[in-house]
Amino acid sequence: MNSLNNETALHALNKAAIQYHNHSPDHLSGKGIVICGGGQRYGICVWVCVNMLREMGCNLPVQVWHLGEREMNDTFRQMLSKLNVECVDAHEIRKIHPVRRLGGWELKSYAMLHSPFEEVLLLDSDNVITRDPTYLFDCREYQNTGAIFWPDYGRLAVDREIWDLTGIPYRDEPEFETGQILVNKSKCWHALNLTMWINEHSDFWYKYIYGDKDTFHMAWRKIGQEYSMPEKLIHTIEHTMCQHDLEGNIIFQHRNMDKWSLKGNKTVRNFQHEEKCFEFRDQLKDVAYY
Repeated sequence: MNSLNNETALHALNKAAIQYHNHSPDHLSGKGIVICGGGQRYGICVWVCVNMLREMGCNLPVQVWHLGEREMNDTFRQMLSKLNVECVDAHEIRKIHPVRRLGGWELKSYAMLHSPFEEVLLLDSDNVITRDPTYLFDCREYQNTGAIFWPDYGRLAVDREIWDLTGIPYRDEPEFETGQILVNKSKCWHALNLTMWINEHSDFWYKYIYGDKDTFHMAWRKIGQEYSMPEKLIHTIEHTMCQHDLEGNIIFQHRNMDKWSLKGNKTVRNFQHEEKCFEFRDQLKDVAYY
């Protein structure tokens, strides 16, 4: 389909919402973590993120999705494989599962959709856990709805055009912060496919929302799919959004404003396990990882 416009968007979205009302494929199984990233800027973040998962005792399988060979070389792939990480080139998957647009933001829903896991925890590469997140899969709220999303700072105002463009009645609720997402794909297959469709048409929809984050929000609301969200809002420390579990404990540290860099990083007060993160970061100083 060609690019959408203000006159065609609602009809196309309504059509997509019906088109993707199908069941999840039978081959999905198990629980796993998906991380998107690679290359000079995000490769270091991937390395720190994965090592911290293993450091905290998380044994879930991990897939790292990247965009082509320029973002992931054999050296780095072999290093990650020692941590039980599978690297997936989205350009290769795209040959099997075509997609209209596929950049960094669009990759997140694409990787979730086409990963082999039935239940998937998506983590941004610049996210650092404070403890093993495996227990989230057993939370009662997640079991009931099949999805946990985390709140962003803002709320979509009543006068935002996105409400009319999607035909979704206004709701006074937080925007989504998608540095972490937990989804049971069998329960949420319809909503996840619609999210992917919105991201495929990012050249239109991203004009009205910021990147991928509220594509999930709009898709879930469009079809009336329920989700869970922690009541406790973001706890901000320098350069970092700290998110809580459903009991109010900090579990994710999304360091989006001071991403790990071989040039060095600022010391952030109250950032948990920061020294260990520095150690993992420095392991790449003499490695050609992209």
